[in-house]
Amino acid sequence: MLMMYLSMLDTEEDKNIFEEFHEEYASLMYKKAYGILRDSELAEDAVQESFIRSIKYFDSFPKIKCPQTRNKFVNIVRCISFDIYRKRKSQQAVSYDEFEETITDVLAVTDDILDSMEFERYLFMLPKSYYIILSLKYDDGYSYKEIAGILNITEENVKKRLMRARKKLREIINDQEAKI
Repeated sequence: MLMMYLSMLDTEEDKNIFEEFHEEYASLMYKKAYGILRDSELAEDAVQESFIRSIKYFDSFPKIKCPQTRNKFVNIVRCISFDIYRKRKSQQAVSYDEFEETITDVLAVTDDILDSMEFERYLFMLPKSYYIILSLKYDDGYSYKEIAGILNITEENVKKRLMRARKKLREIINDQEAKI
């Protein structure tokens, strides 16, 4: 599969750099995807799709191994894994245990006692940007400073976005609870 990725790049230098990135981050990306999907085949698919997508945007990647590069690969696989999870969830009935494990592993945002299935549904109602910032903070445990570096925004913006994301999540929960 690596040869297919490399054939999509133009220069020999980019091919060598991408090969190093592949060796360095493939297992980390697989672990992240498996943590979300709980299925080894789907996790492998997510990693492959992530590498293909990363080639499309490879010009914007730092060409050295650093936390920013690592985070770009991890964020790509996370987004793709969530997309696969959503599609899979809509196509088949997923057991209550899978929902509970995924919520526990993915995010711990609220102190409210909610049914795991409901909480999962509420998280997926959030705008993608809010979902990502909550995931970076609560799933990966990044500090405000680290998130600011990953997203190329100020620490103050990180705090504000997290506040807005939590507020939006509360609004979604309250709106959905009011409908019941």
